[in-house]
Amino acid sequence: MGKRKRKSTPIEKAQAGSPWGRLLIPGVLALAIFVGLGTWFFLLKQSPVSDAAQYRGGPRLAVDKELIDFGTVGFEKFVRASFRLRNVGDKPLRLPAYPPVDAVEGC
Repeated sequence: MGKRKRKSTPIEKAQAGSPWGRLLIPGVLALAIFVGLGTWFFLLKQSPVSDAAQYRGGPRLAVDKELIDFGTVGFEKFVRASFRLRNVGDKPLRLPAYPPVDAVEGC
């Protein structure tokens, strides 16, 4: 009669695998964390507001964007822009609740 093959258990199959199989998932996770941290470190840009020097002699308003360009916008199309304002002066900055706004043709 021929040799009888013994059935292997799932535990034996896992132990019989190569060492690379055990390191694959932790290795991929470590690589993803390393790439994410490297990207965050090298591509992190500080806004111009945070780079603004402290102003002495009163309040001073700093804006993080000097230009907002939407290109060509169709009639009755809504656009939205956001920007950050910061007081970089040494005194409190007070803005009116309803400041006057001028709409200029061509803007």
